[in-house]
Amino acid sequence: MKLLDLVNKKVHIIGINGIGMSALAVYLKQNKVDVTGSDIAINPNTIVLKKNGIPVQIGHKPSNVKGKDIIFFSSAIKDNPEIEAAKKNNIPFYNRSKLLQLICNDKFTIVVTGSHGKTTTTSMLGHLLVCSGLNPTILTGGIMNNFGQNIYLTDSEYVVVEADESDGTVFKLNPKILIYLNVDREHLDYYKSYTNLKTKIKNYIKKVSKNSLVIINNDDLFLNKLSNLSKNITTYGKSNNSDFFYKINELNENESKFELFQKDVKKITKVNSPLLGEHNVQNLTAIMSVIKKLDIQISNKDLMSFKGIQRRMNTLGKIKNSIFIDDYAHHPTEIQKLIEVCKLFKKKDFFLIIEPHRFSRLNDLYSDYIRILKNTKNLIILKTYSAGENFEKNMKNSKNLVNDLNVLSRNKVSYLDTYEELFKLLDNLIATTNNKIIVSAGAGSISAQMRFFYESRR
Repeated sequence: MKLLDLVNKKVHIIGINGIGMSALAVYLKQNKVDVTGSDIAINPNTIVLKKNGIPVQIGHKPSNVKGKDIIFFSSAIKDNPEIEAAKKNNIPFYNRSKLLQLICNDKFTIVVTGSHGKTTTTSMLGHLLVCSGLNPTILTGGIMNNFGQNIYLTDSEYVVVEADESDGTVFKLNPKILIYLNVDREHLDYYKSYTNLKTKIKNYIKKVSKNSLVIINNDDLFLNKLSNLSKNITTYGKSNNSDFFYKINELNENESKFELFQKDVKKITKVNSPLLGEHNVQNLTAIMSVIKKLDIQISNKDLMSFKGIQRRMNTLGKIKNSIFIDDYAHHPTEIQKLIEVCKLFKKKDFFLIIEPHRFSRLNDLYSDYIRILKNTKNLIILKTYSAGENFEKNMKNSKNLVNDLNVLSRNKVSYLDTYEELFKLLDNLIATTNNKIIVSAGAGSISAQMRFFYESRR
């Protein structure tokens, strides 16, 4: 099957309001495919879909797939009446990975993947390639502030795509360039073990690097061991034995300044970026290695014109002396990087609000949560966001996390059971006169709730 085969078909997408699925749906519509979709609730992506002429049914029911020729479904979809109806009526149905394959076929595809930093790296790389004149289509898992949506559509032969490991989607793609940012203990509900995940990654990199360029993080303990799998593997990182490496000149609350070096090349590239923290310098080194490999020109003006992504250190605004920042961090490693960035705001008191996401993640990574959070000042932890999971016997939850932290920590950690309690605490915080930065982190409802609070108080 090719993308052109869908032009005369009626395509239905289950779970269409998801950030990734909505981007794929818009891509199909712009390529003259008849698209409809369904989901359990309205969200901001619903509005974008309707503006693009894509009907969205709220609620999953068999009648939604009547008369459809082909169905694609989000990985979040499990037992679903529309899939059951498709089976009964012999309507072919596929996971979202198949749809992404169709879009990327016959294109010069650059895939960005890894446990952390995918959305920022994909968006910045796409932005810079637009500035360079290559003008690629960009598909990413966040709203790019430069373009106002999670997709940038062009008729270019180039596609820059964020590919997820969570359901194995990335392993079905065959890119011209693959960037592997890092490997962490994540999505173990799907892979069953960390060993399985690493084996899958190793086999994939080995396969892709036979005919394509693979760019891997030399500072990652696992990826570092794969650098000799093929002559088509390029490394980047802090270490000067990487093919591309960096030296930081300055990190502050406004920008990052560093020097980029290329092995066996005398010329040094000075880089200024609005992305904060060393982890973003590392991601930018990966991006710059692609820029150099493609032999295209960009300027520091292009780098500084990047406006970021919603939910990635996204400043909501200021109320009195308090700056509110929204972030998607929901894995201990991401939370650790967030804390490091917030320490750059040296003249402000830092308050961190965390909504743990999924009981399974909290329990799989419990010791990491403890290690990273145990000495964090002004830490507030909300009730665990279940994301549809059931709390099982012998599992730990947010209350356990707070109790354990309060035993181990020098600082008092607060537990809040409801958003009403959070709003009361926030009202007390903004009433004080000291300069504060209030950061909320999580992949659940915390973002919407913090936005509601900010809009209602500003």
